Amino acid sequence: MNVLNLKMFIKIVETGSISKAAELMNISQSALSQQLRAMELEIGTRLFERNYNGVVPTDTGKIVSHYATEITSSYDRMFLDISNSQNQNKTIHIMANPCVYSYALPCTLYHVKNNYPQYTLQMEVMSSQNIEEKITKGQADMGIIIGKPKDKNLSSKKVFTDRFCLVAGEKMEVPDQLSSEELYDYPLLMLVKNQKTRQLLDKSLVKNGIQIGRLHIPYTLESTESIKLSAINGFGLAFLPYMAIKKELYHKQLRIIECPGLEFENDYYSIKRSGDVPASPESAKLIKYIEKILKDTIC
Repeated sequence: MNVLNLKMFIKIVETGSISKAAELMNISQSALSQQLRAMELEIGTRLFERNYNGVVPTDTGKIVSHYATEITSSYDRMFLDISNSQNQNKTIHIMANPCVYSYALPCTLYHVKNNYPQYTLQMEVMSSQNIEEKITKGQADMGIIIGKPKDKNLSSKKVFTDRFCLVAGEKMEVPDQLSSEELYDYPLLMLVKNQKTRQLLDKSLVKNGIQIGRLHIPYTLESTESIKLSAINGFGLAFLPYMAIKKELYHKQLRIIECPGLEFENDYYSIKRSGDVPASPESAKLIKYIEKILKDTIC
């Protein structure tokens, strides 16, 4: 069993499919199946079982997945640190949730690159939940998420706050102000329930007396951008972060609907693994610089 076998195994877990994993790794499905069988023979038990969606890890497979992720992450970080020590051009790996990645970081990164030209910023976008998992496993230097991390083993720092606004498309027939009771009369576009942004919004609504079950939610969507486009087209109201709608407000594609008592703010946090030591003092300095300037450089 080698690192390549472990990476192959992780790819099967992530995709839930041997054929999809083989396609992504540019090998034949039969070759991947043979490698998997060799791993199972070495470990002495099956690592996957089939269901109607593809394959899922067995209890033993979950254990292998946990350690395989740690091993391959450490292996990749070793070569990255070696490369950074041998070359003047350094790499910092940052993960951010979709809103931060799309609407906050672009201008911040411009300032970072001007002040730290010797660094390459490797960016990834994913949900806050996934960022927490990957930072815990040491797969990036820094993550930026909405809300405090659930994992107590992560160190965190609040980097900025953004308000959520109730908005409607300019052509949608809705008053400029609604009461909490009137909110139930209009379609409300929402993210899917498994997203942390949706969970925080639901929590804030309930805290302010809104009954989620009474809201007219015609369907749920996977991204803030898709909700914004639907709102622009008049398909419903939406609670959206201000940083995501500044341009649309300026161009009068969206307008803010006042709803007294329903003013929300969300905090965004940078997260790192507790006890992690950056590759160099300069890397630690760069991460602190990003944390410091982020709130003042949002696009």
